[in-house]
Amino acid sequence: MIRTQHRLWADIIFQPYLMGLFKRNFHEIRLLGTLPETSDDLPLLLLPNHSTWWDGFFVYLLNKRIFRRTAYLMMLEAQLSKYKFFAKIGAYSIEPENRRGVIESLEYTVELLRRKMALVAIFPQGQLLPWHTRPLDYKRGVEWILREYGKPVTVLPLAIRTEFLGEKRPSVFFLFGDIHSFDAGTFRGMDWLEKTEIDLLDDLALQILRQEDGKNLL
Repeated sequence: MIRTQHRLWADIIFQPYLMGLFKRNFHEIRLLGTLPETSDDLPLLLLPNHSTWWDGFFVYLLNKRIFRRTAYLMMLEAQLSKYKFFAKIGAYSIEPENRRGVIESLEYTVELLRRKMALVAIFPQGQLLPWHTRPLDYKRGVEWILREYGKPVTVLPLAIRTEFLGEKRPSVFFLFGDIHSFDAGTFRGMDWLEKTEIDLLDDLALQILRQEDGKNLL
């Protein structure tokens, strides 16, 4: 697997580059609902749906604007091998077709959660799927991670949706779910987590339809 190699110089280069990409490709990026208030005493496991190529960049933006933690993102090894620079801004890899490699990546995730002020983002679907796909086909990795970590973790679902709404460029919308503090004994299971995300995606669609204002991040 490819491990993360955070470098300050990479962040300094990448932030303005990414802001330029966002401005050229999106009409707006808007956070609906309320801002999450997380405890600095616990690591944060951020769990978005995965329906666009941009999702990892959206996580990067949310961390810079809201959480301001040391962020890590699990991505496919085939992709990270092509774009190794991303390892310098927090990406690390998983190889789903390699069982031993999957375990190694999950063990590394547990290691990352032990680091101070860690934010670890994982896509429980494990693959790109259209936002309206049901069921979401969640994998079991989150359950394994919580069991092996053995201590409380802040778990935060995130819904992401892009829409063309009368502009040449699409708009991006985020909605955070409720914040939970789970360990292996209190986690409600992957079926519950998947249903929570489905409800959150439905809520986001409704808020977009109602033209809720939210907070503009771009």
